[in-house]
Amino acid sequence: MPMRILMLTISCALLLLGVYMYSKVDADIYDKTYTLHLPQNDISLIVSNSNESRMRGLGGMNSLPEDKAMLFIFNEPGEYGIWMKDVIFPIDIFWLNEEKEIIHLEQDISPDTFPKIFYPNEKSVYVLEANAGFAKNNNLMVGKVLNFDTK
Repeated sequence: MPMRILMLTISCALLLLGVYMYSKVDADIYDKTYTLHLPQNDISLIVSNSNESRMRGLGGMNSLPEDKAMLFIFNEPGEYGIWMKDVIFPIDIFWLNEEKEIIHLEQDISPDTFPKIFYPNEKSVYVLEANAGFAKNNNLMVGKVLNFDTK
């Protein structure tokens, strides 16, 4: 009987450790914060730089606060596609090159477009997702260079 209790206790401890580690990893998906400096104000950027966080993106979020956007950072230039899987609000999508210049822009993308995948016309290193209207409200267009840094 004492051996059963010991084994049960160890099993429970391992289970709790596993749950803790999973929740820790989940919480750390978006562990960096950058700041996008715009003429009118600064925007806090949720950084997505792991495969897991890139796959999730804005999916599952009920909304995106007006003072936030999501920045995807890739290790090398590529033609990275973006879809609206599990996103429930319209967004603007910006693809940026290594110099942080907007090279492609899609505006007011509806969640109804899923499973369509949106691609840039050339290789990018960064992708920025913001609420629909962000490009228009901040006068952002192809050719504009964005200024963002880490906190």
